[in-house]
Amino acid sequence: MKLGAQLSTTRGLKTAIMEASERGLSVLQVFSRSPVGGQSKELPKTGTVSAWLEQAHIRPFFVHAPYFVNPAATDPTMQERARAVLAEEMVRVKRLHGDFLVLHPGHCQGIGDEAKAAGLEILAGTLRYMLTRPGIILMENTAGQGRELGSTFDELHELFRHLGRIRRVGILLDTAHAMAAGFPLHTTEDVTRFLGAVERGVGLNRVRGVHLNDNAYPVGSHRDRHAHLLTGHLGLPALKALLREVRDRSWPLILETPGSTVEAREHDLWQIEQLL
Repeated sequence: MKLGAQLSTTRGLKTAIMEASERGLSVLQVFSRSPVGGQSKELPKTGTVSAWLEQAHIRPFFVHAPYFVNPAATDPTMQERARAVLAEEMVRVKRLHGDFLVLHPGHCQGIGDEAKAAGLEILAGTLRYMLTRPGIILMENTAGQGRELGSTFDELHELFRHLGRIRRVGILLDTAHAMAAGFPLHTTEDVTRFLGAVERGVGLNRVRGVHLNDNAYPVGSHRDRHAHLLTGHLGLPALKALLREVRDRSWPLILETPGSTVEAREHDLWQIEQLL
């Protein structure tokens, strides 16, 4: 199984890569800049990150897009800002020798079905603009907080309908978001139903990885607070079933449970290793 985690780069990207490698992880996710704004970090010299990743046997390497822009914004100024930042982020991922840019769908700027439809159409345009740069984008399913888009696979299906034949956009499943959006993940049957919804909505062939997280808030709460495995509303039978599916489908698995270091996820890693 390709197992990894999101780690902080506060002490440098090389430190994060080597920290993952020392624990035996083979997948890594980072932010290339602060997710909430501010000046973007200077990137390492071209070629150095590739050497670090090769030395650490880390692949795939995921870079998460920042949260401070709204890729579905209908306001022209906000829309222009989002497209500029996210196009730059595609370039940064390329310079970091990353495999994927992970993106949340953003929020519609209104209430009701018409506002959602407009937001999804704008989001598709933002993705097209981003894809004028090289790279692959992975959309996350979301918890559906407030006016957040992408909490249902019907909405993600509509997004892909707008994109048409574009193949450089895939899906990264998040289990905490799925539960918050209304998918129970207590039993083996729940996992089967969830993956069935993914298949009907966007197709399992689009899935390129899984964020494995528990959620502190109840199923259907539309509230997103990641929790350590089996401390929230994720059931043990569902966790076992998810791990089987991830292994059988060769999906990279990324922990985003609380904390920013490998040490903070040690119990989560232990739980996974006991079940494999």
